[in-house]
Amino acid sequence: MKQAEKPGAGTLGAARKLLRVLVLAVLMLAAAVPGACRTDEVKARDDLALADAALAEHDLGDAEMYLLRYLRKNPEGNRRWEVWHRLLAMTLNVRQDKTTAREYLEIMLREFAGDPERKRGIAVELAGLCRDMGFNARAADLWEQLAADPDLGAEARATVYKELAYAYMLRLEFTPAAEVLALCLDLQVGPDLRADCRTALSETQMLNEDLRGAEQSLRDLLAMDGVAEPRRTAAVFMLTDVVEQQNRPEEARALLESILHGYPNSKVIEIRLAALKGKKNTTARAPGKRQ
Repeated sequence: MKQAEKPGAGTLGAARKLLRVLVLAVLMLAAAVPGACRTDEVKARDDLALADAALAEHDLGDAEMYLLRYLRKNPEGNRRWEVWHRLLAMTLNVRQDKTTAREYLEIMLREFAGDPERKRGIAVELAGLCRDMGFNARAADLWEQLAADPDLGAEARATVYKELAYAYMLRLEFTPAAEVLALCLDLQVGPDLRADCRTALSETQMLNEDLRGAEQSLRDLLAMDGVAEPRRTAAVFMLTDVVEQQNRPEEARALLESILHGYPNSKVIEIRLAALKGKKNTTARAPGKRQ
């Protein structure tokens, strides 16, 4: 008799994908109903041991299956936080599957809603992932929620404000971006974060064609103590563009010459200097936005 053919890799992959979808649906329900069912600790340990064995054999599919089964069968298991992070590490670092990682983080955000510290960490990771994937509305929503957290420290709050401002910029909402960055600059933080906020503010003002505002923000950045030289050089390059757009080519040329030997690509500076050669300053515009 002819032996039955073994299922191919495509069939196994589809089956595992279907299993993951079904398990995720159950997990979402379990997260919404905390007292769903009691764990069997012996079987739970078995699932985790099987996951470890699968990982030792580099079988990520089986390892993921056992970890998901642990989560499905143990809605109140004391190792859920660890298991979720193992799944995330496998999904992001090995599979580089951002879509599935985002699904996991959304479920985790609901499951750990009652733990402020863990919820904060999940929200930060999820917001960053949404930003990288182009889900700007969801990223902005998460950064807004984090910004409203009264327990954030100054450094963490400055980072959240900066990220929220960039989310607004991607949506062409320049006024709220500038307002958030003004709040960032009111915080007592280190020079790197402060410089980040000033840089972001100057970018917002440039995008909003507020050239005088952008110029002032960049000059404030250059006047700061403790700014690393690469950042200072980049700020001078940005300032050159702002000054040139205000019809002050002689000043723009002087700025470019000051970074000729410090800019990573000196050829770019040489090309810009050649373009400015022979140009003269014209009457300065009135303060305010470019017309």
